[in-house]
Amino acid sequence: MKKKTKVYILILVVIVLILICRSILTFDNINYKLNINGNKIKVKEIVNEDNYYIEIKTNKNIYPVRIYNHLDNKRKVVKDIYYYKDKNIECVLPVINNKLYTDMLCIKEDILYNYYTIEGENTSLDKYVSSIEKYNIKKFNNESKDTKNIDTVKYNIYDNIKHNSAITTYKGLIINDKKINIFEKDIYNNKLSTFINNYYIIADYEKTYSFNNFYIVNLETKKITTLESKNDISYDSYIQGIVDNKIYLYDKDNENQYEIDIENSEIKIVSSNDYVKYYINKKWEKLNKTKANKEVYFDYETLDNNFSTYDYVEEKDNYYYLFKKDGISYKLYRVDKNNIETHKYLLDVPTTNIYFKDDYLYYVYKTKLYYYSDEVGLKTILENSELEFNDTIKYHIY
Repeated sequence: MKKKTKVYILILVVIVLILICRSILTFDNINYKLNINGNKIKVKEIVNEDNYYIEIKTNKNIYPVRIYNHLDNKRKVVKDIYYYKDKNIECVLPVINNKLYTDMLCIKEDILYNYYTIEGENTSLDKYVSSIEKYNIKKFNNESKDTKNIDTVKYNIYDNIKHNSAITTYKGLIINDKKINIFEKDIYNNKLSTFINNYYIIADYEKTYSFNNFYIVNLETKKITTLESKNDISYDSYIQGIVDNKIYLYDKDNENQYEIDIENSEIKIVSSNDYVKYYINKKWEKLNKTKANKEVYFDYETLDNNFSTYDYVEEKDNYYYLFKKDGISYKLYRVDKNNIETHKYLLDVPTTNIYFKDDYLYYVYKTKLYYYSDEVGLKTILENSELEFNDTIKYHIY
């Protein structure tokens, strides 16, 4: 009997040890240290559903890094850190699973910079960076290996663009390298159209004064379907915004507000006799129809007293994007929600009308669509002369 008891206890101990080990190996939040040339650098690592949050802490500064890559759910992914410090600046370059996912990150005067944006300002730093075999600053230049022309659009070809793109034309749109025609004649004003998730929706502009059909293009399959409204909708309408994957359109002539649900193929009137739904400060309010007739769009701006010194703040995914007016352009900074104390300067942008996705951003300036990511810097995705002269040309990243 005693022998059996000992066996049971041993089995129980083994099971408990296995559970403890599994817990340690799968724990989402771990902390560890690296000894870099005598400098003790702390690393905090948090594994989220679609990204890794990594925080590198020196004696002086904290460097937040977010990698949108599963990395096979590994732990302790920071294998090494290139480290530079002098009296004016401190820099780290993390080696994550033997790969560089970011530029060297430098903090000076309490602002975090990508090294390529300050190259040439510090001779000693430049010399140190040039000695790193893994690092190649040419990765961050804005030159493509090849180009491809489709209609009036010239695409730059890069090896590391991770998203698909779509851009409207006068007859339809171009999805990556495929041209899709929706209309037989040119439509020069496609105001009643928008992108949502993996779809493009546009009113039937081949009718005369009003319409009751929308065309929907599935950007993945390239198929065109029709969504019918029970009511005629005036062309004197406008799209107020998108909330919870539903499009809100207001018809000024008929004073009807429509909720368009593409996923469920449904269009319905959601306005009352006097009011329409209005989205502001992350909640719904009432807006009287007199104001709605003057074209009032949904307000997605984030109100946060932590960033009151900036001119405009936008909250997207895991970040706050902070715009600071500087002459005719804006200096764009980013703050990770896990560490709002560290402000990272990204680049100068001409507008606050920017599309954000994970740690990527896209914007149009004059004839070009630009793309930025921490891993590759600023790139020109495409060029189209119509972008400068026709503000109804739309683009989408998915």
